[in-house]
Amino acid sequence: MKYRDLHLHLDGSISLTSLKELARLGSYELTESDPYLLNKLQVSPDCRNLNEYLTKFAFPLFFMQTEEQLTASVKNLLAELKALDYEYAEIRFAPQLHLTKGLTQEKVVEACIKGLKDGPVDAKLILCALRGDGNENENYETFEIAKQFLSKGVCAVDLAGAEALYSTDKYKELFKRARDLEVPFTIHAGEADGPKSIYTALEFGARRIGHGVRAFEDKALVKEIARLKIPLELCPTSNLQTCVFSDIKDYPIMQYLDAGIIATVNSDNMSVSHTDVPRELELLKKTFSLSDSDIELIQKNSVIASF
Repeated sequence: MKYRDLHLHLDGSISLTSLKELARLGSYELTESDPYLLNKLQVSPDCRNLNEYLTKFAFPLFFMQTEEQLTASVKNLLAELKALDYEYAEIRFAPQLHLTKGLTQEKVVEACIKGLKDGPVDAKLILCALRGDGNENENYETFEIAKQFLSKGVCAVDLAGAEALYSTDKYKELFKRARDLEVPFTIHAGEADGPKSIYTALEFGARRIGHGVRAFEDKALVKEIARLKIPLELCPTSNLQTCVFSDIKDYPIMQYLDAGIIATVNSDNMSVSHTDVPRELELLKKTFSLSDSDIELIQKNSVIASF
């Protein structure tokens, strides 16, 4: 079986092996033990919410601040995906988080595109704007750069970050700019925040919804997502770790498939969540006794939903 991952954060998917190479490229000596480093990369079993989950990104980001490191991080991830029998991935990251060593957002994106070239797995980049305060200019710049590199390695833009702290409706003008630029976009919504955030993302014109897993709380919304054929980028293990659900048995995958929603299954963050698409599918298969045709449908959905 060949796999696709449409919701895959680069900085959340830096393996221990890759981390060591990135440190070497930055002339930084890692003296800590492997268990210590893994603890820095992976979320703890007692994670309380999305905001706590997001703290795990600062450590790998420290080693992703030069062009060489960024190119290597993408190349290494593609090699790891190849070993897992992936055929395609859409890798997302926020260029504004890689500027501490003097790079521009444009240089960051160019370095990551270089990492895609001649890779063993077909992949594209999704550029993330970030929820927060005081970074409006950086977010607009990210979208302008996405337009510059659209179809040259970049396939879309996204809005990521602390969803419950910075509501989606604050970014209306930003996504108006994306529409004006004719850059496709997905939006993280319906994870830490409820159905309202999904409605807002749809109103903005999102082509996909990042997570969207809480749509089931509003039956009319489920019908609307199905009617509009808007894919959901589901990430089960991540949703458990951020306490959207306390038990995988409560996960609404069958509800969405039965409703005709284009539900896809993704890893979110391979290192932070310690998972990958094969593991996610196996988890759902065991929990819900999914048939081979159910798995085939999910895989087909990932083809349909790809930017």
